[in-house]
Amino acid sequence: MIKKCIYYAFLTLLILTAEIKKVSGQNLKFGFEINDDKKSTSIPFDINSNLIIVDVLFEGVIPLKFIVDTGVTNTVLIDKTYSDILNIEPDRKLVLIGAAGIKEVEAYIANKTNIKVGKITGNNIPLLILKEDYLNLQKNLGIKIHGILGYDFFKNFIVKVDYRNEVMKFYLPESFNRPMFFYRSIEMKIEQSKPYIYQKIKLNDSTEILSKLMIDTGASHPLMLHKNSSKDIQLPEKNVRDVLGAGIAGSIEGHAARIPQLSLDKYILEDVVANYPDSGAYEDIIKITGRNGTIGGGVLKHFKLFFDYGNDKLYIRRNSLKTAKFKHDMSGMTVVAKGEYYLEPYYEIEKVRENTPAYDAGLRKEDKIISLNGNSGKGLSLELINRKLRKKEGKKIKIKVKRGEKILAFTFYLEAFI
Repeated sequence: MIKKCIYYAFLTLLILTAEIKKVSGQNLKFGFEINDDKKSTSIPFDINSNLIIVDVLFEGVIPLKFIVDTGVTNTVLIDKTYSDILNIEPDRKLVLIGAAGIKEVEAYIANKTNIKVGKITGNNIPLLILKEDYLNLQKNLGIKIHGILGYDFFKNFIVKVDYRNEVMKFYLPESFNRPMFFYRSIEMKIEQSKPYIYQKIKLNDSTEILSKLMIDTGASHPLMLHKNSSKDIQLPEKNVRDVLGAGIAGSIEGHAARIPQLSLDKYILEDVVANYPDSGAYEDIIKITGRNGTIGGGVLKHFKLFFDYGNDKLYIRRNSLKTAKFKHDMSGMTVVAKGEYYLEPYYEIEKVRENTPAYDAGLRKEDKIISLNGNSGKGLSLELINRKLRKKEGKKIKIKVKRGEKILAFTFYLEAFI
């Protein structure tokens, strides 16, 4: 109710603008295209937790933030508030099933929406509208995310993704003539609107397999492996229980560990953090696709990439000569963002595992973080907190929290669990 009140003053203007768009001539264009007959265009993005986040203009009137996600088929609006404001009538209702195949959630399809991203305009885009914000991405990212751009955003272009410079560049395929001498070409198959590659992973000293991996820019992790996809994929002895991510049906739980090597053509990545979801999660997806796992932003950020969906090609080049290092939490606590998005958020400890540095120091669930190693107030963000808590083993952490009415201070040292 509070959210709707914030927009109430603008409601008349927004609806009027939308109605004018509907009446002022029929737009028969479909899909995303570059404006003004240009052959290419660049779109800057922000990175948060290895995710690509772009500014979007929804229906020409509402500025929103969307994640760019190659692991999603549809364009998705996470918060139905915005379609309600513009009186967008869905064409049909859907029931979606979460990764574990258990919980069902409601969603809607609106077939003719308009979305603008920089100099790219999407006309008559089929939009999947979630009835509620089931993903709750603000909790895990610390910023409000309104939607997701998936396959539709990639399929008409050759797309360069440059994580280091935080920019994407979109080219018309018929006009693309850039030399790719310094890039490695990898065969990429588009199956059910998602990109897959086959690459070698070394699971232990004696086991190496050729694995089918989905390229997923909408995943923060470096690598996810499905134990129930191959008898060779087993959880390493050294592991830690963890919440691996969020899906429409809630949190996805499992274990985090490390594998010796992941190969991407000639590039060898070592000591890679890999997530192992609990057996049962993704079971139906594994049966349908035969995939062994996904490569997420934690790996992709070390490369410049060109996605060529039309020719089934992925081109990659390392963006740094430095050895890629894959880090994981070394504190033993999980921190989330709380509060309404239009207010200054606060950060709360959601859980603390026993026998870890944070727990042994005295930190507990529901402690609210006031400062961390001298960072406080607007200088504190969820991304900064997570980065500090995985910095390096032995790093000193000084933290102040509010517990009830008390202000407490703690000190501990980071410790590698995997």
